[in-house]
Amino acid sequence: MMTTIKIAAVALAWCCGMQVWAADPPVGTKEVKETVNRAIEWQFAHMPEKGRGFENPRWNGWADGVFLSAVADWDDYDPSGGFRTLYHTIAQEIAWEPGRRSLNPANDLAVCLAYAKIYELDPKPRRILTDMTGVAWNADTWDKLLGGWKMLIPTIERLDFQMKDYPRTRGYAARLAINQEKWSWCDALYMAAPTYAKFAELTGDRRYRRFMNREFWRLLDVLYDEEEQLVFRDINYLNMREANGEKIFWGRGNGWVVGALARVIDCLPDGYGPKRRYEKIFCKLMSRIAELQGSDGYWRTSLLDPDTYPSPETSATGFFTYGLWWGINRGLLDEEQYLPVAMKAWNAMKRAIQPSGMLGYVQSIGDRPENISADKNEVYGTAALALAGLELCRYLERTEGS
Repeated sequence: MMTTIKIAAVALAWCCGMQVWAADPPVGTKEVKETVNRAIEWQFAHMPEKGRGFENPRWNGWADGVFLSAVADWDDYDPSGGFRTLYHTIAQEIAWEPGRRSLNPANDLAVCLAYAKIYELDPKPRRILTDMTGVAWNADTWDKLLGGWKMLIPTIERLDFQMKDYPRTRGYAARLAINQEKWSWCDALYMAAPTYAKFAELTGDRRYRRFMNREFWRLLDVLYDEEEQLVFRDINYLNMREANGEKIFWGRGNGWVVGALARVIDCLPDGYGPKRRYEKIFCKLMSRIAELQGSDGYWRTSLLDPDTYPSPETSATGFFTYGLWWGINRGLLDEEQYLPVAMKAWNAMKRAIQPSGMLGYVQSIGDRPENISADKNEVYGTAALALAGLELCRYLERTEGS
């Protein structure tokens, strides 16, 4: 009897999967590349000015930094869009600097993953010139004396400063102004943790990984809700409720955490003890998030109150789509179970792209659920699309010939 029930359950799951594939047919890498390149091209031509003030400056502020870092990863995979020269020129013009020292210093590090990618594309020794015999003093000499880590130095200096100056307060009490400088909101895990993990990998400085691991789990242990298997935006939301009485779990906030986990795990060496802890929380989070996908493939700005916030939202959906394909590709998510969810999510993202190439339904800069419209766009939505497309292409390349 039990065997019959198990067989029936598997058959039902398989049939449901087939229905999803029938509605959302498989795509090819060519189509995905065209979709992502068109969206990035549109975004570069329409970079927003609004919200690019002192706390979020143009190009190396957190929003544009998230975008440039995602573009760097996408371009490394598919250089056909010709974006490398563009973001490399931008990096040179802003002198490889993190964002300006801000009230939330984690945000200042988001762009630094783009610098790391530029370095990885053409790595050079830390010291290029070791002997000055017969060397002429010219611009090229000065450049070589700065060393092969030239583009990494401003970030390294900022990482060192932030670790040294990090607040030593206990907890995250909002009444203490100094706690604004800590990783005290879930977005910070995406803005800062992957940069620390990546620079530990690039420089061999294990202090960055130790700091990242300590602060990542200190915050997540506070914001992660074991009952709902979701993450609060910050401690202000721990006891707040939606109109329907449910806890407030912000869509993009959880998207930031999913993206942070994926990017951090990619930078952790296989022998690193805590790595499995990151993988386990990623799987728990994705299991819950998959359950909350709408029938149209989107997630809403409020994960537990979609009736109050019925409009689709593509920055949360984009990061969840990225997490789904990333997890399937890394063997962390069961392919049979999650493939229909991932394909449905990708097709939803694709439907949100307007004929111009603009990705719509992106919630504006904020920290809580709200309703939005198809004409809303922001750069981090396109960043999520690029990362999702990258992982989908990797999946397709692995399976198209099989």
